[in-house]
Amino acid sequence: MKQSVNIASRVTGRTPSAPVFRQAWLRRALIIAVIGYSALHLAYSVCRYNIVRGQGSGDVLRTFQELQEWRQTGVLDYTGILHPPFYYALLLPFSTLGFDALRYTLYAIQFPLYVAAIILLVRTMAVGQPAAAHYLIAAVLTVNFQPFLETLAMHKVEGFEFVLLCTAIAAFKRRQDVRAGVWTMLAANLKYLPAMLGVYFVIKREWRAVLGLLVGFLVCLAVTLPIFGARTVWSSLVHPAAILVTHRHEGTRPEASIEFQTLQGTVNRWFVGPNGMMQHFRTQGYPQVSQPRVAWAIGNVLRVVLLGFYCYVIRRRWRPHQRDEMWLRYVCEMSLTLVMIFMLAQASRVNYAVLLLPAFVMMGLMLYQHPERFGWAERLLFGAAYGCTAMLIPGGVLNRLPPHPVWGTYHSFAYLWFSVPFYGYLLLGLCAMRCHARLLREGSTR
Repeated sequence: MKQSVNIASRVTGRTPSAPVFRQAWLRRALIIAVIGYSALHLAYSVCRYNIVRGQGSGDVLRTFQELQEWRQTGVLDYTGILHPPFYYALLLPFSTLGFDALRYTLYAIQFPLYVAAIILLVRTMAVGQPAAAHYLIAAVLTVNFQPFLETLAMHKVEGFEFVLLCTAIAAFKRRQDVRAGVWTMLAANLKYLPAMLGVYFVIKREWRAVLGLLVGFLVCLAVTLPIFGARTVWSSLVHPAAILVTHRHEGTRPEASIEFQTLQGTVNRWFVGPNGMMQHFRTQGYPQVSQPRVAWAIGNVLRVVLLGFYCYVIRRRWRPHQRDEMWLRYVCEMSLTLVMIFMLAQASRVNYAVLLLPAFVMMGLMLYQHPERFGWAERLLFGAAYGCTAMLIPGGVLNRLPPHPVWGTYHSFAYLWFSVPFYGYLLLGLCAMRCHARLLREGSTR
């Protein structure tokens, strides 16, 4: 038998392990293709959309102008500002240096901060020393993530919130719970949405992290009170609640926009017809919702249901000394927590989904590192979630496809109008819940 195998090998030129070699070659080719596409995707985005080409300083300019107005009048209009007072206090030194100094500084410091944040996430997920494959996976997931690329191009504050969230998660993994709470509160005081991670600490009764939240809030007050006065307390507490539940602020009114990739924004678009959709594509104006009360009621019912389900999923509490043992369950819960931001917020811009990037990186690394624990169902859910959210084909390229009978060449707008990213968020949450349930079953059988 052995002799016949050798003869067959000489005749065919193949060895019995040829299928294994072919698989290895295909795997290497796929890896090279993914790396090449990722490099081109990043290069295309950075070269076409950057500060030199005049891209995306709108939010920064508005903040700068509001600071200039405060310097002249001593009044900061808290009902119309985009950020908590702490963010304005951090940018205050630049108000005397000029707008160019501010925007070029914000653009430049992003790059090292993002690299450091991704390294933190990889080390947080690694058991022992991280492998090169772990860094490669994290890098590929990051540079193909359209909300990240948009945040990078526009040097928006959500990028710095992302860095602070990564820092908070890393500190929590190391059982530095007070620091985790402080970093989370600082992120929430740049813009309100990261406060959802603080809600998670409260629900989980992580009291040292909750103490950190209080310390962080006191630090922000200590910085802002001497500058902006006592109304900063109102702006830091009451204003976020008003944005969450009222119709008085931009993006929270009964209107539709492709930017609002949230539960309520998706429901609102259900009540706008094709004519309103095309008008929005052409003018970027906000079309009115035909049945605003119905849309508001549907959104609220779905919010309550999802919030109740979320609280049920994360209800278990583990001791700090179990942190390493239970870390994968924490990863699933914190990923689900970040998804809940877009279930509860009334409106968000597309780039706000950069706050989901820690969840995608952690979940992706978890699925790669533990193939014996998770199957194809979890991987398919994760891949579908990432594909929907990341927008793997850049919008500028997508719009060059042949025109559609309904929306013409507005392909990237249609992608957002039909809430493809939002449904990606839902799939990520479903993946996190499925992984969490599998881990719980695994624990109960030990």
